[in-house]
Amino acid sequence: MSIPESIKRHKPTQFGALEIRCIGGDKYYVYQISSRWDPEKNRPRKVTGKSIGKITEADGFIPNANGLRLMQEMRITPDVAPVVRNYGSYELLQQLSGDLDNQLRKYFPDCFREIRTIALIRLVDSVSSTKMIQPIFLDSYMSDLCGDIAVSEGSVRRFISRLGRMQDQLDAFMRDQVVPGTTLLFDGTSIFTRSADSLSEKGYNPGHRLNPQARILYVFEKDSHRPVFYRVVQGSIVDKTAFVDTLNASGCKDCIIIADKGFYSKRNLSALMTASMKFILPLQSNTVNVEDEFYANKDDHKFDGVFTYNKRTVWYRKKPSGSKGNFIYTFRDDIRKAELQERFVEEAEKHYGEAEYSPMDVLNDTRMGYFSFCSNLDVDAKEIYLSYKQRWDIEQCFDYLKNSVSSSASHAHTDEYFRGWAFLNHISLIYYYGLLNALRDTKLDGKFTAEDVLKLTKNIYRVDIGDGEGYKVSAIQKKTRKLLEGLGVDLLRKN
Repeated sequence: MSIPESIKRHKPTQFGALEIRCIGGDKYYVYQISSRWDPEKNRPRKVTGKSIGKITEADGFIPNANGLRLMQEMRITPDVAPVVRNYGSYELLQQLSGDLDNQLRKYFPDCFREIRTIALIRLVDSVSSTKMIQPIFLDSYMSDLCGDIAVSEGSVRRFISRLGRMQDQLDAFMRDQVVPGTTLLFDGTSIFTRSADSLSEKGYNPGHRLNPQARILYVFEKDSHRPVFYRVVQGSIVDKTAFVDTLNASGCKDCIIIADKGFYSKRNLSALMTASMKFILPLQSNTVNVEDEFYANKDDHKFDGVFTYNKRTVWYRKKPSGSKGNFIYTFRDDIRKAELQERFVEEAEKHYGEAEYSPMDVLNDTRMGYFSFCSNLDVDAKEIYLSYKQRWDIEQCFDYLKNSVSSSASHAHTDEYFRGWAFLNHISLIYYYGLLNALRDTKLDGKFTAEDVLKLTKNIYRVDIGDGEGYKVSAIQKKTRKLLEGLGVDLLRKN
């Protein structure tokens, strides 16, 4: 098939011998070619190399990753060097969280661009120190969007401290995300465990080790899974102590509160009822709100009923508690019980003979496999169970927070710097959850993780080859192109 002249005229000349091939009837790709002597035929033969990009009538030559590498290798002087910017992941995240830009502009009119830029750089490139912000910024298309912002290491550190002093604005921005009447999920985790940090104090983490740490309490919206509010507290303060302060600071009204274990206390229960909040609070396994006789009774008729969840049988009982309209919902999952017993026996076998490991004591524990909640919701027990199950989705957030973001707030030393980093973490999380929710909404989460999408789009570049026609977007693989179409993201649109 002959190549149209409208395509031929865009054939690049700086790469040496090239050939244009038509693939699929309407797509034109550019390949490097060379010759090699064929001793059998006693003449040279053509050797086709790698594709270096494609050509369209509208955009001309668009280099792919191979073409971009060649362009960088052929750089002779700054005047002829192509301008290549990391583009795909940054634009994708902004398109999937379109409202965030305006929300930041509303509360931080003089520095929303700095917040947006640093949060995106930290998310896309997992930046671990402020000294890396500047080189990554200069290589990204964020430097085209806001090339006048200061991104040297000293400037970034000063900005983070300044941001940490803007607590009223930070809270106002977050309170604006809390919609009245929604269901909110509360959870806490240990972060920034460095003894030199200002908020770091010794406190018990989930592994029951007394280490220097800070605690962060997060509030998520159940239906959207978006992080909407947080509080950073000293590591020695337990979650249930900081719970009421976080609840009041968030400004939530007429909400349903679902918390994790460790948040239940009489004080918190009283505060929730005084605020006329609906709640689901998990109880500790040794709670006195469920009588010992109930656990000791082996007859399944003691339950009100049974349902299935993910092919697991779950028994339940709903019992009024006190005189203020509260209920204790108790569940038993026999598969869960068997899994716990197997895990403990395996651990006990590793430590055979050690006094603290007594398998029989655990195997005879009548409470194993049971879990209970206190709630003022008078609903079907399965609804309580499913509502709490959705809270477990946010564990993915804390995995990201610990592994990709929070570790970079090294040696904050001052409260202001620490709190500034925490807010940038929060904005990174909002972008991250914009991507997660887009994958869920389009049913693509079964094929791709958020990390997959970021990796696939990170190597999509904006390129200005100095021909006076502005930038072009590098070639996008078919798999990635279909993914972007499914997410409703258009990387070719003009910004």
